[in-house]
Amino acid sequence: MDRQFEKNLIESLYVHYPLKPEYDKSMETYNLKKPVLSSVSLWDGTSLEPWSFDGEGEVHVKDGNILCLETKSRADHWPDNEVRANDAAAGLYATFGSYIAKLNVKGLELGRGNRIWFKIRPICPGLHSPIVRVGFVNNGVTKIPDVYSREGFNAINLKNNEWNTCTWEIDSIAHDAIEEISFNIHRYGREVSTGDDLRFELCDIRLQEVKPGVVHGWQCEEEEVVYSTTGYFADGRKTAIANTSAREFEIVKEDDGIEEGVAYRGKIDKVENHLGSFGVLNFSDLKTEGTYRIRFGNTVSERFIIGNDVLESTLWKLTNFMYCERCGYPVPNCHGTCHQDVIAEHNGVKLVYAGGWHDAADVSQQTMQTAEILDAMIASAGKVKDSDPMLFGRMMEEANWGLDFVLRMRFGDGYRASHAAIRRWTDNFIGNMDDCEADVHNRSFENFVFAAVEAGAGEAFKELDRELAWKCVDAAKEDFRFADERFREVGVEGPYHLLEHTAGSSLSQYYAVAAWAAARIYKITGDSYFYDKAAEYADKVISCQETRNDLPMRGFFCRDESKTHIVHFSHQARDQVFAMALAEVCGALAEHENKTVWEEGLKLHGEYLEGLQKYTAPYGMLPAGIHHISEAEDQEAFHVVHPKVDYERERVNYVEQLKQGIDLGDGYYIRTFPVWFSYRGNSAIQLSMGKAASIIGTYFGDRELIEIAREQLYWTLGKNPFGQSLIYGEGNHYGQEYTALLGETVGEMPVGVQTRGNEDLPYWPPANIATYREVWTTPPGRFMWVAADLI
Repeated sequence: MDRQFEKNLIESLYVHYPLKPEYDKSMETYNLKKPVLSSVSLWDGTSLEPWSFDGEGEVHVKDGNILCLETKSRADHWPDNEVRANDAAAGLYATFGSYIAKLNVKGLELGRGNRIWFKIRPICPGLHSPIVRVGFVNNGVTKIPDVYSREGFNAINLKNNEWNTCTWEIDSIAHDAIEEISFNIHRYGREVSTGDDLRFELCDIRLQEVKPGVVHGWQCEEEEVVYSTTGYFADGRKTAIANTSAREFEIVKEDDGIEEGVAYRGKIDKVENHLGSFGVLNFSDLKTEGTYRIRFGNTVSERFIIGNDVLESTLWKLTNFMYCERCGYPVPNCHGTCHQDVIAEHNGVKLVYAGGWHDAADVSQQTMQTAEILDAMIASAGKVKDSDPMLFGRMMEEANWGLDFVLRMRFGDGYRASHAAIRRWTDNFIGNMDDCEADVHNRSFENFVFAAVEAGAGEAFKELDRELAWKCVDAAKEDFRFADERFREVGVEGPYHLLEHTAGSSLSQYYAVAAWAAARIYKITGDSYFYDKAAEYADKVISCQETRNDLPMRGFFCRDESKTHIVHFSHQARDQVFAMALAEVCGALAEHENKTVWEEGLKLHGEYLEGLQKYTAPYGMLPAGIHHISEAEDQEAFHVVHPKVDYERERVNYVEQLKQGIDLGDGYYIRTFPVWFSYRGNSAIQLSMGKAASIIGTYFGDRELIEIAREQLYWTLGKNPFGQSLIYGEGNHYGQEYTALLGETVGEMPVGVQTRGNEDLPYWPPANIATYREVWTTPPGRFMWVAADLI
């Protein structure tokens, strides 16, 4: 482990205080060092004439050049309307409004500016995480903001009580006719330490011209190399991708920052395909553990490690993020005890819906989310028990926090508190205006998953807490029976709250989670009831797999036995559930007569994943998979896979997105990225597929599938066209993300790389906004699930 990081861990009491980021490795630090080619001042610092203001607040100019914006942290009423709210006037998914300063720049000569630059100082007593949302209006051919009010905004995280120099490169966003630049002060309410008053001082607003960074397409910067900035496993494939005229490269070994010499030399292979022309650096033969840099021409990379403990620091940092996302718990230097007035009610009794981990930047809460994350955390913790007992103990401690929530939310009759859509700090007093109602339900899909997770926890905690382990298994048995009874009664649940990401689950996914749960419970209990259920549902999973030889690909899963619609995800993906189910059943029912059938299903799905990888070579990111043009006509599936989207408006875009993919013939297409509209971001999709690869690779000892799974982690850690780690504070070249209420946190992960419009090209502009750059607890969970099979 890096000595500095080990020191940071000790200072944090092994993540009982949040880890501090290394700002010198952030994209914000790198960007501030860029040469400025031209600069235009947008405000003279004296007159309020070009300004207009929306919302509740006061403004004045001080010291001849500073705009002072003052407002309150909350209000005693809801705003009349709000872009993201479900019903602002009723307080549903609403904040307490905003105070917005709008600077009219219409008519100014803006030159070739492509970067907004300004200074801002928040003076907000008790506020842990001040934030300003910058925006602009473009009235050219392409209108900004876009139809979903996503593009054209950037929520920048700030340090309280000091001047922050902020930059926002907008080169990739239409900015040919900018008419207005705005600064939005969100009023998210007060957590325990926050005061009543918010004050932001703003000055020196400029539009600058700089050389833009790469944010679009597959080609990285000229004379640069992209690689896993954390490092690589010692025993596997190690490649990096360069955009260079150089023909050879070196891997240089270091010790304590001192160069020890060249450890490896190789030729840069030129690869040309439908994605472009790339230089590929292959140093797989270098297996000696240590710290290294890549060097060619005048290019020298940052340090990375080679070692089979390469994910150790990553797991610590992901645990740190989850700790900071705790709901209902005072996290030092982050937030106080929260959401004690979010209430679930069932059969005349009430409970406080607080605990587990917040879903995302908006502090919403989903019991399902917490359950899946704790399962992944337990799985990866188990793999470091011997090599790093401290990490094992800390991860199990954190998993226990999530497990406590999952168990407490049960009402004991199949119903449980499941979800609360919320994006504000409430005051913790029950009975006033800012209370929030949590959903309660007994849907079978979730209860199957909870049963599987509870069974896994029962096994994991049997040595640490025997009594808790007993309760987990007891709850698992009950929840499975509740789920099975409900499923046989109603089948796939009718449309429900589309903010709950299980709403799009297909019949085949119900089969999969039922088989997964039954097999886990059978392994612990030996009860033949669960043996029979595991076999029954595993057979049903196989009946939804496409096995025909007359199609361009096979081995993928469909939404039901009719095989008319392929399973796809656009947001919170669960591609892994089919492999999870079949592998678990094969392991638990090792002597069953259908085991060879289930194993063949696993093999076919593994072959499908292997067949996909070539479409993104030389990058390792798994494509979103095979699609068929007829899917655009399936309005029912469209609405559950793409919530909150107008079908009639977007159907033509669905078709166009497929045609931007790779045509396989007969109406079949490969999409590198999902078909998507409002919800964009690829982390959960590719990591879920990575988990499927790691499960099957582990089950069969298939090295190629193991390498595919590793590549999903390498993409996340910087082996992408942008050369950026998507985990803040991990590796190198990590950028701010949209954190909303929580502030910048080491280990946070975003929804993920998106695409622009209907394209099928990676797009990663430096604008912190939902959904693609919003921090989300799903990707860390999926990452840990994959890591558990690779450590």
